[in-house]
Amino acid sequence: MHVAVIGAGTIGLTTAWYLRERGAQVSVFEMEKPANGASWGNAGQILPIKSVPLSEPGNLKYAMKSFFKKSSPITAPNTLDANLIRFLAHFMRNSTKKRHLMSANEMFQLGKSTFNEFAYLESHGVDTTRTIAPFTSAFSSRVSANSMIAEFQRISKTSMTMDLEMLDGVELRKREPLVEEHYDFGLQLNNQSFVNPPKLVSNLVASLQLLDVEIKSKSKVKNVVHVSGKTQVLLENGKSETFDAVVIATGAWLNRLTADHGVRMPVVAGIGYSMAVDVPHQTQGMLYFPEAHLATTNYGNRLRISTFMQMGDVEIPRDPKRQNRLQQIAQNVIPQADWSSVSEFWSGARPLSGDGKPLLGGTRTEGIYVNSGHGMWGITLAPVSAKLLADLITGKREIPKAFNPLR
Repeated sequence: MHVAVIGAGTIGLTTAWYLRERGAQVSVFEMEKPANGASWGNAGQILPIKSVPLSEPGNLKYAMKSFFKKSSPITAPNTLDANLIRFLAHFMRNSTKKRHLMSANEMFQLGKSTFNEFAYLESHGVDTTRTIAPFTSAFSSRVSANSMIAEFQRISKTSMTMDLEMLDGVELRKREPLVEEHYDFGLQLNNQSFVNPPKLVSNLVASLQLLDVEIKSKSKVKNVVHVSGKTQVLLENGKSETFDAVVIATGAWLNRLTADHGVRMPVVAGIGYSMAVDVPHQTQGMLYFPEAHLATTNYGNRLRISTFMQMGDVEIPRDPKRQNRLQQIAQNVIPQADWSSVSEFWSGARPLSGDGKPLLGGTRTEGIYVNSGHGMWGITLAPVSAKLLADLITGKREIPKAFNPLR
């Protein structure tokens, strides 16, 4: 079996790896170079417990208040196209408490073997760069933490286990010296993980090349069609190649190739912004400031800081003011950092599905599959999603209906 994977982000590359492990011949097509999209500059946090759909009642209420405020962490573009309107309609419909709880439980079931799958990759020669570390959230008060505490209490009733500590301000600053005096309460979720995203992608590429997987950069796919029992990949340069199956793992570009294959769920871009800065103290691993919507992760001997989500079409121009705003917020939250050292400003498109869940499985067209729509949790869910899809394509098992691309 010869399978084409379109998209060389973390999702596409891990899908290629699991397909190759199951004996398939694999070719990967990437319109630019590997990790050109969301995989390069994201926070790199592996948090299956936090991998819940964005469409929850609290987020809907917040979004309605702040969506069109340009200083808000979540903003809409200046114009609303048809796909974004459809996305917002799905988002609102799935933001009821009942639907969110059901979707969250489905996501927990998907992600519960995340750490095992990362360990599996590592045991088979892939240097994922993964570091086991706590995820610590800093709050101005215990009251400010009530929402997250309630979330963790709800999760504790599922099959997922957790090691959660509540910290007073003194203990919080003892463990995280970057935290300022006005943060008086902390939650620490132990035994989580993070990776260095650029190195992870680079190492996945190297592992695939050792397995004789062909990675074709600068190969933009125009269309995918099924003809006479085979699947054809049509390239922008006019050339075409034929395969037994094709996986579309193009992230926020997904709808451009799936419209003719029965995939109705809208996927839009959630443009994230990040940067790196020198700090006098490394964090324990991942330090989050929920009230400022600021996520930080150890990044070599530096700190990667990310925030904001500009929602819209994947091709919308990036807003340079967002970078300035990110730095202003970060300087207020972490004044100890060396702000003269800021570099690696980045923006990338996270693929957001209308109901907040990945699209994972076959389409209406025989031989054409989808692996996309993971939102902020692409790296967290990449191995488990890739394994499930590789098993489906090679006839080993089915995928839960909750993630059916045709839903």
